[in-house]
Amino acid sequence: MEKQGIRYYPTTIEAIHLLVLYLVLEMLVDFPLALYDYNKDTNLLSTPWISFLSSFSITAFIFIYGYKKSHQKFSRVFALKGFNPLLLIPILLMLPAMQYLVGFLNIKIESILPAPPWFWELFERILNNHFGFWGAALKVVVFAPIVEEILFRGIIMHGLMRNYRSWYAILLSGILFSAYHLNPWQMSYTFFLGLLLGWIMVKTRSLPFAILVHALNNLLVLLSVTYDKNISEYAVFNMPQSENIKISIMAISAGILLFIAFSMRPRAKKTVKKTRTSNQESPSTTYST
Repeated sequence: MEKQGIRYYPTTIEAIHLLVLYLVLEMLVDFPLALYDYNKDTNLLSTPWISFLSSFSITAFIFIYGYKKSHQKFSRVFALKGFNPLLLIPILLMLPAMQYLVGFLNIKIESILPAPPWFWELFERILNNHFGFWGAALKVVVFAPIVEEILFRGIIMHGLMRNYRSWYAILLSGILFSAYHLNPWQMSYTFFLGLLLGWIMVKTRSLPFAILVHALNNLLVLLSVTYDKNISEYAVFNMPQSENIKISIMAISAGILLFIAFSMRPRAKKTVKKTRTSNQESPSTTYST
């Protein structure tokens, strides 16, 4: 599981500590505001500029803290590397299929542990904000992917990929990413999404691409929630469940194969050094006695 050699930040324990520190700081800010709103019948916690300032300050502290602890170059910790645009093709195949299949697991969890009303109110608040759909898109499709990917596929995966084997780094990052969302009704999907994003990071070493994939996933979720009635009218969603499952499995399988193919690096051309050969004998020196 562990690789031999230098230990990079964060290790398993340090990654857990960083996540717990982040969550504790959020609670220290959000809880007093929520308590004040409850007692005074105000809505400070949902005020856009207050929410932005609190999130920004906590996030900035965690990023600076993690970066300083790593003792590495900025571009190395945050993997600022380009990517092959063709990789978006398999991603667009896999994301909708994964969302559909994991939906069955969510239904099972919901039947065992029904979500309380406040959980659905959170989604309504995201959609019914002061800026409508575009306000929700800014928060869910832009801000959240940047923040979460810099933390999980940036700072945390930086150490995990270098300290441990790939499978362990992917698994642990998926578990931590799922735990970060703090509710069982999201944890199933965020776990699988975390596995996918961790695998993408291992294959591409590109944080910008991980952010883009996360943003595309959140955009698909936002569109499916916003335009649920319109989408359900399409023929593909009226097919038998067994057919949709087969199509989803095929889409994920094809997506994985295409992703591996598109992410393969071309082999470096071997330069063969030509040695000069001469059929003539080298000149010799004759000594006289």
